[in-house]
Amino acid sequence: MPDVLTQTLLTAYQTHRHRLDGVTLYLACSGGRDSLSLAYACHLLYQAGQIDRPPILLHVHHGWQSANDDWAKLVETWAIQHGFDYQILPVTLPKNSETHARQARYDAMLSVMNDHDVLMLAHHAHDQAETVLMRLIDGAGVQGLSGMKSWQAKFGHDKQVWLWRAWLELSREQITAFAWHHKLPFVDDLTNTDTAYVRGVLRTQILPLLSTINPKAIANIARSSQLLCETAAWQDQAVDEYLVQLSHEQNHLPYQAVMAVQAFERLPNLAQSAVLHHWLQGDEPLPPSQQTTQSVLELMARTDNDHRSQIIWQGAYHRYVICRYDAYLYRYRDDVWQLLTAGVQTDELPNLQHEHQHELGELALVADGRVQIILKCQQAITHAQKVEKTTPIIIGKHSYKAKKLAQQLRLPPWLRGHLWQVVVADGGHWLIAPMMVWRLPDGERVALDNFAPIGRMVYNG
Repeated sequence: MPDVLTQTLLTAYQTHRHRLDGVTLYLACSGGRDSLSLAYACHLLYQAGQIDRPPILLHVHHGWQSANDDWAKLVETWAIQHGFDYQILPVTLPKNSETHARQARYDAMLSVMNDHDVLMLAHHAHDQAETVLMRLIDGAGVQGLSGMKSWQAKFGHDKQVWLWRAWLELSREQITAFAWHHKLPFVDDLTNTDTAYVRGVLRTQILPLLSTINPKAIANIARSSQLLCETAAWQDQAVDEYLVQLSHEQNHLPYQAVMAVQAFERLPNLAQSAVLHHWLQGDEPLPPSQQTTQSVLELMARTDNDHRSQIIWQGAYHRYVICRYDAYLYRYRDDVWQLLTAGVQTDELPNLQHEHQHELGELALVADGRVQIILKCQQAITHAQKVEKTTPIIIGKHSYKAKKLAQQLRLPPWLRGHLWQVVVADGGHWLIAPMMVWRLPDGERVALDNFAPIGRMVYNG
């Protein structure tokens, strides 16, 4: 008769078989009771012929404690004894902190995985309760309080993998009983109960206290997070429909997003905060704080034409800069923002006077020696000239330069140093800035999709 842990895992395998076909399955194994129990449950199901393959064990060795060498050896020995493929992944942490350690572990594991692979995690109901309480303390909204998802996309190293938590509804006591019953040689990480960390305080003090008030407190918190998850899914669906109304040609990029303020203001008032919350979040696992969202709302409502204000948000993956110009709100990934605003001298850019470089159909619009935004044309570039403050540009019947030209084009200040006049082989004359194109001589702004048959812009970062 299968126990509840292996039965729960088998049911999860059967339910999500379509997600597992054609991808490599990994399991994050620290050597602790939770992950070693999950690995052993996989072993039992594989030995019984109920799953087609065991996962590859990934152990991250971060070297915080002298015992880490012993844990890595334990996982290695146990994996060999039970027929698992495994990898030991050493990492160096810049800081001894929960956040840095967690991100370093994910980075190390993602580095050996391929796109759409699946990583099994042994998180359970107690972990879920701790996560929800931590986010509650931080003032999270519906999305954050919905807790960890049983299936969650994770982005990194230019790929997307899936995190799979099959045991979220099981308790720590059930896993402990399973580990003792099967005599698993797990290790106890003392940092898990270290009250120097928030999670340690919750685990050793807060959750036990809540359980004395209500013995079902942990299960109830997990249940509430599931209900909020359903609410968040409904909200996401409604927000996605509104985001379609805010679609902008420059949104289809991993490093920037653009929103028309007037289109946003036409949304129902009750929806605006949630829609902005999701728009700012982008591909991050969690949205910014409500305070950050409120600051952006205030920025959008300003009428003083101050285009220098910037709001900084540190996401889990990247740092972002949010700013406004004219009737548009911009969200840039910080590395691109630094590239655009640091500025480069003309003589630091590629020498475009050489004919063979024109024939390549490539032009570095902006570069800082490390990364660059490149215009790639499908036809030869016959002429390329940086537009300086003294360069006159004929638009219609008038000549513009410097600030007047920028105002005519509605070109944001941070892009004005990266404006080029380009002529291609078919005789077409264009003004090009990063992710913006105008046709000459009429000065009509051209959608990037319409410009695609001629060329495209690539961030080489």
